[in-house]
Order: sequence, then C-alpha cells, then structure tokens
Amino acid sequence: MKNNALFLFLTLILLPSFAFSIGTYAAGDKLTVHAASGLILRETASPTGTKILTVEYGSLLIVQAEGLKKTAHSVTVFPGFTIKGFWVKVKTANGKTGFVFDGYLSKYKTPGSLPNDDDSDVGTIQERYLKMHSPAKGAKVNLPKGETRYDRYKVAYTNGAEVEVDMGEGGSSYTIRFNPGITVEEAYLIGKAMWMEDEENVKSTISKGVISLMSGDEMSAMYVSVKNGIVNLVMQHAD
Repeated sequence: MKNNALFLFLTLILLPSFAFSIGTYAAGDKLTVHAASGLILRETASPTGTKILTVEYGSLLIVQAEGLKKTAHSVTVFPGFTIKGFWVKVKTANGKTGFVFDGYLSKYKTPGSLPNDDDSDVGTIQERYLKMHSPAKGAKVNLPKGETRYDRYKVAYTNGAEVEVDMGEGGSSYTIRFNPGITVEEAYLIGKAMWMEDEENVKSTISKGVISLMSGDEMSAMYVSVKNGIVNLVMQHAD
C-alpha cells in the first residue's frame, strides 16, 4: 500500500514536467509565442475553429479569463514526444481576441528577441539570454578545469536560473538550469531555436526522459532533461 502511494505521489510531481506545455499562468499574464511558424488564432477553442490570423513568432499575447485551461489539446512533435496543453483565450497587440494552443507559449522571451548588435561583455548567448529575463546574482564563479579545458565557470541569476560554461579542446558545452516553473517543453522550444535552428538533418529522439537533438554532421547537439525537479538544457558543439 505504501509503495502504491509513493508511486502515485512521484507520478503526480514528475508528470507535469512532460505532460503540460507551460507552467502556471493566469488571466492578464503576457506570454510569448515560441512556434517557429507562428500560432493560429481561432474563433473557438478547437483546431477546426475558424482562423482569425497567424500570430508571429516572438509576439506577445495577453491571457484572457474566459475558458482558461478548460479544453485540452496536444501536438506530436516527433515519435515519443508530444506537447500537451490547453486552448487559451488571448488578446493580440492589435486588440484581436481568439484562442490559441498554449503548448507554444512561454513567459520566457524567444532567443530571437536578443539584439543582433549587442556589444555588451555579458558573455555567451546563453548568459545574454538568461540576463534578458533576470539580473545576474553576483559575479561568475570559476570551476575546476583539466589541462584540455581553457575556460569553465558558472553564473547564477536572481530568479533561480544558472548557466554553466565549459570550453576547451574538442568542443564546448553550455548548460542552462532553468528557474523553477519552466517546463521541459519550454526548454525544448528555447533550445531548438537558440542552438539547432540553422542545423541540417537534425535527428530528434527521446529516451529515458531525455530529449536529444543531433545535427546531421554530429557537430552540434542539444539535450533536455529533469534533474532534482529542475529542467536542464545542455547545448554542445564539437570543434
């Protein structure tokens, strides 16, 4: 009986990371579109609802109270990985209202929101991206490194996120540990846009709860997993 209760408890606390697209949000919240081809705004909470318009990638939408998280929907991204969520009523920047699938929405901005001409000394794109959402918490912390590694450090942010950078011979690795509340699905969409967007023949798989993306030339890779309740996004590039 105790084992069954433990299993049920673990299922309930672990399932949301993979079962639902976005963490908690409420009426009035501003969410960003992370669908690369945009999201269709519909008159009703249904994939067959009349199309009003396509909301572009990176656009902000304001959550409306009506029908909040009542109608479920899902999209299979690749075999074994399905983004599940709900239809949500939103308002666009130009005042149009309608329903979109929240599986491609996030409180995090898109990586494309970073200015191309940023000449700051913040560091890697991962550091710049996290700093866009929350100030750094203190200075970077240098980490032990072997003879073949020329730089290894981590930076923490006030919202609880952190990034670890490891650069050296053979390649580089960048690990984002997101603040609590960010889901696997959000991390997948963020990482794919940040790291794999220009790669060709990308192979996507999921095994033992780890989402893996590998470029066709096997020079770039991305992994999304959950460790100790925190979503980890690892981005690697081989030299």
